[in-house]
Amino acid sequence: MKKLIRHFLIVHTLMLFVAGFGVWYLLKILSPETLINTYFIPPLFFYLTGLALILIMKGIPKDKPKEMVNMYMLLRAVKIFIGVLIITFYWLFDRAQVRSFVIIFIIFYLIYLGVETYIYMKIELYLKEEQKKNYPVKKKKHLEE
Repeated sequence: MKKLIRHFLIVHTLMLFVAGFGVWYLLKILSPETLINTYFIPPLFFYLTGLALILIMKGIPKDKPKEMVNMYMLLRAVKIFIGVLIITFYWLFDRAQVRSFVIIFIIFYLIYLGVETYIYMKIELYLKEEQKKNYPVKKKKHLEE
């Protein structure tokens, strides 16, 4: 599991680094009026919530798949709630650029949705493989009459 967690941390960091600079560059070229001074907030938010997802999912017992699904869904709901709070605070402090901030936030949300799904799928596949190793399916003996 340590190797898998290390893989997730590397993928997560690289993806947000590339997406952060990629989105910034595309906005600079295609829509410079959309760029804002606080551009770093959405990538930083998704980076920190991604780290939390990886570390919390690491701590869930491997033999409780329902708990893992529930925790994953809870983390997604908390992330959306915190995201709405951040957008609301931004709206309160800088109403002039809130539209651009929301557009950038949504772009990162959609990008990170794919990464988060990848991480969750890899964890599920890993746990299924571990379960097969630890609890192999016993073949039923057929009685011949």
